[in-house]
Amino acid sequence: MSDMDRRAFVGAAVVGSVAAAVLAVSSAMAAGQTGYFVIAEIVSKKDKADDLRALLVPFAEKSAKEPGCLVYTLMEVIGEPGRFLTFERWTDKAALEGHMGTPEIKAIVPKLEPVLAKPFTQLFLDARTGG
Repeated sequence: MSDMDRRAFVGAAVVGSVAAAVLAVSSAMAAGQTGYFVIAEIVSKKDKADDLRALLVPFAEKSAKEPGCLVYTLMEVIGEPGRFLTFERWTDKAALEGHMGTPEIKAIVPKLEPVLAKPFTQLFLDARTGG
């Protein structure tokens, strides 16, 4: 292979690699695979399901509108009133940290303590597959 052919081949390979990387990132973004994910579990005392629901629904609606929030879904487990899960997708960890410092978080935490059966839990996740 001549030097000219080799340079053309290497140049084409570099351009192809960059194009593949851009397409992979674009595809991941389109498929919803990027971001910082959180799943939380919040469980009420047996007689406090309605109280917890009344706190969480408006909180989730506000959280979904925050900067950096891509998805904020509050779900209640069918057949287990008062057991809630959130599925959250933030642009990055900094966006979640911003959420954790909002006046809404500071206001809701003391209200949760009397109605919770156990401390809430959070899982922090990176997507590996999906779409």
